[in-house]
Amino acid sequence: MRSIVIAFILIIAFGVAYFYIDSKKRAYVPDSDHVQDNEFVFIKDNQFISDGKPFFPKAINFIVSLRLNDTIMWPSVYISYVPQQDFHSTNMDSCIHELKATLQLIKDIGYNTVRLTTIGEPEIRDKYTGRINFKANYGTNYNYPLYLNSEEKYNKYFNAVELLLNAVEEAGLKAIFTTKLFHEAPETEEHFAKLTKHFSTNTTIMAYDFFNEPLYFDSLERKKEDVYYITKKWHAIQKTNAPNQMSTIGLACQRELFEWDPNIVNVDFISFHPYEYEPDQVRNELYWYYKFVNKPWIIGETGIPSNNDSIPYENQVAFAKKTLLQTFNCGGMGYSWWQYKDVEWGGYHQNYLGVVNNTGTTFNSKGQSVHGTPKPVNSAIKDFDPTQKKGPCECPPNYYNFSSNNQFRLSGKLLDEDGRPLEGGGILAWDEWWVNHYFSTTKADGSFELYSDYKFYHFMVSSNLYEMIRADIKPDTAQIVGGIPTINLGEFRLKKLKLKK
Repeated sequence: MRSIVIAFILIIAFGVAYFYIDSKKRAYVPDSDHVQDNEFVFIKDNQFISDGKPFFPKAINFIVSLRLNDTIMWPSVYISYVPQQDFHSTNMDSCIHELKATLQLIKDIGYNTVRLTTIGEPEIRDKYTGRINFKANYGTNYNYPLYLNSEEKYNKYFNAVELLLNAVEEAGLKAIFTTKLFHEAPETEEHFAKLTKHFSTNTTIMAYDFFNEPLYFDSLERKKEDVYYITKKWHAIQKTNAPNQMSTIGLACQRELFEWDPNIVNVDFISFHPYEYEPDQVRNELYWYYKFVNKPWIIGETGIPSNNDSIPYENQVAFAKKTLLQTFNCGGMGYSWWQYKDVEWGGYHQNYLGVVNNTGTTFNSKGQSVHGTPKPVNSAIKDFDPTQKKGPCECPPNYYNFSSNNQFRLSGKLLDEDGRPLEGGGILAWDEWWVNHYFSTTKADGSFELYSDYKFYHFMVSSNLYEMIRADIKPDTAQIVGGIPTINLGEFRLKKLKLKK
């Protein structure tokens, strides 16, 4: 009996000692059922942890081209980041040198994370078979469809991604790696399984981004329940193959609420993409995330354009300062700007969102030359201190009517099945041709007033974790209320979603 007791004590002592030693290297992640390796970035207490310290991603969206010849594949600085729409570099070695120099400059001007786009995003060429390919650059063909239809091609592709991640790591950056998953194209899910398994031990990747802006790029109408189970499958693929890395999804804005509800998607954190299409829209949306999103979140994209002509650089700086501070105060765990460099895509808004312009040459901290000159906006991001004390998450005065419209109005109320008000729900309505639209949010009593400068013909309503209802209306039935043509839509009692864990 005494020997059994001694053995039991030794076992306990060994267990305590092992736990103490192991706890020095590992930490528990609340949203996961496994022990997290501290060499990876993870979430704890609503903040990212990297190398044992709080980590606030200051990210830049960075497009990467995939190049190949008859022998090898390699990553390259995106062709549209290069003047005259041609590559500076002509072979793998020179491309990698240019890529490393550019990533070092990104680190120097104030960023600690890159959101890598394009190179990891398959295209679905055949909507019937779901067959996928990757957009590559082969010789002078900048839209070469690359099919990874053999083990040899897969190995070459993964080697190219490895070269990219090595360059990111060498610059001292972390990566969010964007891919594209589409439930109706199973090959995307099969590819994602191979990708996550292959790079499961890569500590540079902090997260995989499942899908970019389904509001705009998912053409199918989906029920919220379907979105829940689809993303649950994707999350399971990722956690099965790469449990120490995280998952995210690039949701465009509040308007994703009606299908890709941020409170139902199965990811470790949300990456929101708010833009300033209406006055102070971004700060308003950040306030809504703070109040009504129940998952960790970052800003995955935002920005305003500037070429220091029609819009001065000072405006870009002011926008970055106010939205970064609002993100921080409202509980956002990171901030990402779209994008690295000015481009020539055909419109002012798209062309001048970059944080580096296309004039001059800049030398990074290693003395390597990089084409272009960083804009002043970088200082606003670099100088931001994420260790400061949080201030209040401000609700801007135009929260319920961004554009201060007053020509037409829809009113009504959102309630749950028991008649309780649903605050933070959404009302979205369009003109006759489904082109122009406006959005508003319900108040504490569940009521809403959606204003416009044109007549509404179509609308839909929803709330987080509740069903979506849509319908058409006849604007000629509007009654004048307070001098404004108004249609009272009445009360909507929304059913709460029943989702199986």
